Amino acid sequence: MKLRRTSVIILVALFSASHALPFGGLTQTRLSSADLPKDLVLIGTVTKIYPFASPIVRRNWAVRAHVDRVVSGTFSGTTFTFTVHSPAIAGLRVGHTYSIKATWTIEGYVVNEFTLKQVRSPTKPSRQH
Repeated sequence: MKLRRTSVIILVALFSASHALPFGGLTQTRLSSADLPKDLVLIGTVTKIYPFASPIVRRNWAVRAHVDRVVSGTFSGTTFTFTVHSPAIAGLRVGHTYSIKATWTIEGYVVNEFTLKQVRSPTKPSRQH
């Protein structure tokens, strides 16, 4: 609980500080697309959906997913957390598996909740004799 609270405080502080800086923030050099991390496509199972207070953006829900497989891009973590405006409208449910496309921005990964696609696990063949 203390670790989560500390992580949220750090994220909020970083997010707030990045908007207080002049346009371009601390980066004064141009970055080519080769310098930036690539976009991600993950297959992940939603483990938790919880409210997330953000004064700047209207994405008030955080979604934590266990990373089952990385389809494209590089990601070494076991969980991936992203924000959405409405989990209900996005059709998200805890325990369900989704294809998650994450686009890299200068402030981190962003997931368009309307591109989430549920991945159905393969059904077991019936045992008919």
